[in-house]
Amino acid sequence: MKKCSTINGEVTMGKYEHDDVKDTFTVQLLYKAVLILLCLACYSHALNGSFVFDDQVAIVKNLDVITTSTNWTALFRNDFWGTPLLSVESHKSYRPFTTLLFHWEYVQLGFRAKHMKVINLIMHCINTLLVWRLLRKFRFESTNHNQIAAVAAAIFAIHPVHTEAVCGVVGRAELLFCLFFLVALLLTYERQSFGSFTDVLIILITTVGIFFKETAITIPVACVFLEYTRSQVYLHPWRTQLKLLCSPRNIIFALCNITLIIFRLWLQDFQSPRFKPMDNPIAFNNDPLKRILSQNYLYVINWWILLCPQWLSFDWALGCIELINNVWDLRLQAILAMYSLAIVAFINSKQNFTPIFGIGLMVIPFIPASGIIKVGFVIAERVLYVPSIGFCFLVAQALSYVYNSNAKPWLISIFKWLSMLLFICLLLRTRERAGEWLSEDKLFSSALKVCPNNAKVHYNIARLATDRLDRKKALVHYHKAIKLYPQYESALMNLGNLYREMGQLEEAEKYIKIALDAVPDFATAWMNLGIVQAARKDYKNALQSYKKALKFRKKYAICHYNLGNLYLDQKMHIEAMQQWQEAVSLNPRQPKAWVNILTMLDNQGLYEDAIRLSTQAIGHLPNESSIMFIRANVFGKLKRYIEAEELYKHILKSEPLNVMVHTNLGVLYHRWEKLNDAIESYQKALKLNPEKAITARENLSKLLIRRRKEKASKTLV
Repeated sequence: MKKCSTINGEVTMGKYEHDDVKDTFTVQLLYKAVLILLCLACYSHALNGSFVFDDQVAIVKNLDVITTSTNWTALFRNDFWGTPLLSVESHKSYRPFTTLLFHWEYVQLGFRAKHMKVINLIMHCINTLLVWRLLRKFRFESTNHNQIAAVAAAIFAIHPVHTEAVCGVVGRAELLFCLFFLVALLLTYERQSFGSFTDVLIILITTVGIFFKETAITIPVACVFLEYTRSQVYLHPWRTQLKLLCSPRNIIFALCNITLIIFRLWLQDFQSPRFKPMDNPIAFNNDPLKRILSQNYLYVINWWILLCPQWLSFDWALGCIELINNVWDLRLQAILAMYSLAIVAFINSKQNFTPIFGIGLMVIPFIPASGIIKVGFVIAERVLYVPSIGFCFLVAQALSYVYNSNAKPWLISIFKWLSMLLFICLLLRTRERAGEWLSEDKLFSSALKVCPNNAKVHYNIARLATDRLDRKKALVHYHKAIKLYPQYESALMNLGNLYREMGQLEEAEKYIKIALDAVPDFATAWMNLGIVQAARKDYKNALQSYKKALKFRKKYAICHYNLGNLYLDQKMHIEAMQQWQEAVSLNPRQPKAWVNILTMLDNQGLYEDAIRLSTQAIGHLPNESSIMFIRANVFGKLKRYIEAEELYKHILKSEPLNVMVHTNLGVLYHRWEKLNDAIESYQKALKLNPEKAITARENLSKLLIRRRKEKASKTLV
């Protein structure tokens, strides 16, 4: 075995008996085609899936994404989930460029999950090709670099752990981070060709990257490590290594990184996110020993998920991984084994730096999720997307070593078949996992197989069942979630809301109060308690509950809306109007508050005010049919028939089965003396829903009687 040599400070191969034949253009094209086909084979069947799990919050319900007119202020003030970055409720995940990209897709391509998933898949294909392109540039001793790059990229293309990043639309942030990460590493490799301009580009890529995904802050560190490897600095004595690492270029990188970190923290006013203990029980444990041991065990689990991706779950929070409570826990053996392997690799790094290179590619992009800073998850599979590049490289190195070490043809033949079986198993597992990401129902059910005692999984199943009006299933899983985690305030509150919808107000109030015992400053629970108390006609306590909700969340638009409803129930119209106006001032995209304001103005005969305010409302909610409906009614009362007719017809284009609109359009024509049109509209309303179209039936009956009388009078004449 020949040693690797250094030419111009670059890692190269020594002279082997069988030199690598330089790839022709055709061979490279074949490699690329195979890698893309592997990506398509894994994920093409999952493109017709819906928005699932975090997609619902970050995209479907995120007004920064789904508002047609671009709200630049909100985009750059809100976090990734649509909450103001400076709010105490914010998780501080600030990715405005990713949100802007989602918004652009919504405006230009329409609101469909399929096209967003297609873009994710295309990006995964690009990242796979970049992994291949990067790794084939590195030639460690006794390795076939083309072979290793191809195998590593193929594993990267089909690894099941990538499914969350590719099939979940919010995984776009990971895909973009990977793209920036790989481009920066490729630029580092080409630094001798482009000079110091490369360093400027890397800093620029990092600056832009952190607004797509915060973990892009690790890009300069990865570039320094790559240069350290490429230039074989590890062969020098420690003092020389330290001197070389403290080069002006690396110092500039460090200063720029520190500046970016300070700027990023300044954007959130140096506030820390308020995660809940249930999101990451390990991070919130007060015992340092338990916390350190358990956190290290998480690293083992992450390794194991990469090595054997059979256990995959959308959530690993509650009940999935028990804490390590003492040094006698047998799971510590796995931790010791992991660090022992790392130490052995480090000791032998001068003779063989390959393992350290792979470990470095894994560890560096994983640092922000490693627990050094408090994060809101135990394990998140999508954050392993970029670290898996190092893992894929190590596996490819191991396979290449075994293949090239066997001289016997029959052993090589067996190895080839086993390798093929490995690839087939990975591909099939990825296809299976991608199928589970087609819908929330499949995704949540699959998680129960991995974490049957995860309260959060039961909570999400119950939430989904509630949305589908399957109350029996929802009750079962809400109660299961609470049994597993009695302080689960969201499950307790939602269970209370479910009982309220079922008319069991005493049960509803009981569970919401238990939620408040667990979290006394839970503003949403205080508001929901007020709704229950208002439904019980307990107006005094309801008012106190609403005020407490507003105490704990100052700018709470929906709470002002509900408080307005409380005043309306008590015939306090002025106070009700004030609360609804406060709601729309805090959140102009609050349709129910606008509807109540306009309805009250309509009932009071203040038609001009209703028209003026409905103009403002439509400016914020241009597609809200309930606002257009009231506006059309007011136009009709002002005898502005043409404008009213246009609005009714505009609503019917998107809601052709709306009985009320057909009825009111008939009333409009009736007043307008367009009797044939009125009859047609009334008949359509009756045909759609005879039971609901009572007004249409009565008006049609009167109109037909009037017609008969007119015909009879003409006959007499």
